[in-house]
Parts: sequence; structure tokens; C-alpha cells
Amino acid sequence: MLRNLIILILSIICSYSILYAQDQKVLLLGECNKSGTDKMLEYLQQNGQINLLSENNINVTKDNIAWYPIIFVCNNEYLQLSTKQISDIAKHIKKGGLLIMDNITSDYTYSFFIEQLLPEFEKENIQVDNIFDNMIFDLAFEENPFESNAIFINEKIVLLGIKDFSLLDAWNNENEEFLRLGVNIIFYYLTR
Repeated sequence: MLRNLIILILSIICSYSILYAQDQKVLLLGECNKSGTDKMLEYLQQNGQINLLSENNINVTKDNIAWYPIIFVCNNEYLQLSTKQISDIAKHIKKGGLLIMDNITSDYTYSFFIEQLLPEFEKENIQVDNIFDNMIFDLAFEENPFESNAIFINEKIVLLGIKDFSLLDAWNNENEEFLRLGVNIIFYYLTR
């Protein structure tokens, strides 16, 4: 009886997560490869039964940011964000959002941005193939696919920085291993 009740509760939670995810969008800020994002989200829907859409280049405000639980900032676009937008994004990720910085090319400006965004947290170097392995897919990278770091709040990644590599371009090229990594990142976010 208790086992059946637990299964019912987990089913309701999973159903709610899927329904909740369907109302949410992935936000792309900057010169992001939208077609790559859409290919990964289609792969996510086919393999994870999670429906998300993407939207790009809206004006981020405290009123609309909640609709975008996952935000990609591409190609150093973070340099164009206003102090108010940085503050809104910081509040958003402290409440559970995920910020992914794709293709960071300047350590100096990136460090300066992080100091403005989350000065009370330290970024840590990570290996994405270790952290995001075994979510939905096992990952089989022969070596760490790119240099990355993260900021954790309550043991959950809230910021993922990817250096000198575009995850969105890899998705656009339909690289199976990177599509799997993308699905695992989304699943990690939804289940933590």
C-alpha cells in the first residue's frame, strides 16, 4: 500500500514537472544559434518527453524572466546587459533558474561579470561529462569536451560557463553526444 502511494505521488510530481516545463521557454540572449537550440529541444522531446520552446533576444525584466527558467547568453552578450538586467538575472538564478554562458572568449570580462552577478559565490572548474552523466543518457566523451566552470547554490548548478566552445553550434551540427549532453543538462535542471 505504501509503495503504491509513493509511486502515485512520484507520478503526479513527474506529470506536473512535464506540464510545468511545457509552459516554460529557453531564452537565448545574444547571437545564439537558435536552430541548434531548437534541434536539441526536439531531441529532448523525442527522448525525454519534455516539451520546451526557445525564444531569443527579448528585453529581460523582472516581470518576464520567470517564464524563462533556462537562459543562454551567447558570444559575450553579457557585456551588453544593463545593471538592472544583471540584478534581475541574479535574483532569478538564486530562486532556481539556470544561466548557461555559451562560448566565453575572455576570462577577464567573464570574471568581472560573475563578480557583478553573484559576488558572494565562487565559481568552480567542472567536467560536464562527469556531472551530467547518467541523467537520461550515459555520456561517452573520450575526454572532457570543453573547459567549463559552474556556480553552485545549495548543491545545484545555477550558472554553467562554457569556454571557447559553442554547445549550441554542436547541437546545430546534430552531434549525438552533445545532444545527449543537452538533454541531460535540462533533466538535471528539472530534477534538482
